Amino acid sequence: MDKKVGIIDLGSNSVRMIVVAVNERGAYRLIDQAKSMDRLGEGMHTTETIQEKSLSRSISTLKVFKKFVDSYEVDLVIPVATAALRRSTNQKEVLKRIKKETGLRFQVLTTDREAYYSYLGVINTLPLEDFIMVDIGGGSIQIAKVQKRKIQQAVNLPFGSISLTEKYDLSDEIADTTRQTALSFLQASLKDIPWLNRNDNLPILGLGGTLRSLGRVAQQKYAFEFNSLHNLHLSPENALTLIDELVKKSYRERMNTPGMDPDRGDIIAGGLLPFQALLEHLQPPTFILSTSGLREGLFYEKFLQDLSPQPMPIKNVLDHSIYNILGRYHMNITHAEKIHYISLKLFRALQRVHHLSPEYEGILRTAAMLHDLGMNVDYYNHHNHSFYLILHSRIYGLSQGEIILSAFIAGEHRGSALSQVHEPYFKYLSEKEKKVIEILGMFLKISEMLDRNQYGQLTKISTFLEEKDFTVTLLSSEAIGIEAFSIEPFKKEFYDLFGKNLHINTDHY
Repeated sequence: MDKKVGIIDLGSNSVRMIVVAVNERGAYRLIDQAKSMDRLGEGMHTTETIQEKSLSRSISTLKVFKKFVDSYEVDLVIPVATAALRRSTNQKEVLKRIKKETGLRFQVLTTDREAYYSYLGVINTLPLEDFIMVDIGGGSIQIAKVQKRKIQQAVNLPFGSISLTEKYDLSDEIADTTRQTALSFLQASLKDIPWLNRNDNLPILGLGGTLRSLGRVAQQKYAFEFNSLHNLHLSPENALTLIDELVKKSYRERMNTPGMDPDRGDIIAGGLLPFQALLEHLQPPTFILSTSGLREGLFYEKFLQDLSPQPMPIKNVLDHSIYNILGRYHMNITHAEKIHYISLKLFRALQRVHHLSPEYEGILRTAAMLHDLGMNVDYYNHHNHSFYLILHSRIYGLSQGEIILSAFIAGEHRGSALSQVHEPYFKYLSEKEKKVIEILGMFLKISEMLDRNQYGQLTKISTFLEEKDFTVTLLSSEAIGIEAFSIEPFKKEFYDLFGKNLHINTDHY
């Protein structure tokens, strides 16, 4: 039976909850999530006290969330609170009342722990080495410098989208002088951080509701071909253009902006101006969006480690993600690894013919390992089902474009061209990307045929490349017949792609 954890995050702007299930293989999946924009930190700008109206809203939401986790029969509930409760002068009274009315005992995170859990959520879902992480919340802003996948420096700025909106009256139309006053304050705050400078030339990794909203608006404006916000890349120039457009709009105009979160229209400027100041201060090469943060980080440390202890951060984000998906779907991992072994062997043996760089090995690995996911839907047309499952399985460690390529390559492992079936995605591909799909798809087709029965007789292959011929010798624990025969339909296509005659030899011991 799955074990389940519920994580509740009580922030200054919103209350958020996730419920994650972990199966007997240690593979995990999100099974529910919810949020409510209750604005617990509203009105704290001058009083530093949580207001009764805000608290009542949050308690009502927490009662609903408690019913959620109870209905799922979660094994562990982790309730945490951040900036609003951390700053409030009536913290003890508020925590006591929440416990009495909801049964939830909240831990108020220190600024260091909040930054650490956000970092864990990011570093375990993105293959980044060095970057500046910024989390813009309702009551505070976390900034951290990550080098070699470890936090080196971190700072908490005691203001966020709600407090800045209240302080500078940013909820509706904003005068140029008001905007400049706010930016001057923010720029001065950033200059006081000695380790935060543009000379490092690091990308900015952003998380939090403000930047997710910016990402959704960017998706609409720039017609990105993929729906996922996680690992979305945006140039600083485009980000600054969007910020300028949104801040100049009235509240009503912001609300009518495609992609805008309707609960955030009045405080979005209060979150975007700090980001504008950071972009101008650092002048980074790119901006990367993460939808994983505090809640995911808590899951990795508090729950996953208990079930499957491993070093944090996860060493190889892509491999962890692939094996987690295989475990979720109870796939034949031995077969998946064999398909990857064969296809990678072919890729490397023919590298001087196809001229693809080693950077494509991650795409090939993903397609090879996950090519049979569609079997969970149905055997017939399972390659088509694999395409969609790979496309929507939140594979960490690849860019959005690389995920699309992986889906196409996996979807062609039975020899079917997907260009017409999946034309909405195919039309976004360049001619080079289409050629990559042909080449890597061919390796996957051959690999699938050579381990067709999935019994593991094939133990090793060797290759020999000549001017006109390419020979693959199969070493197996018993005679191989149908596997070698199954390659016949692909020999002409192989020759058209590589200009080589494909030969299959067999040997057994």
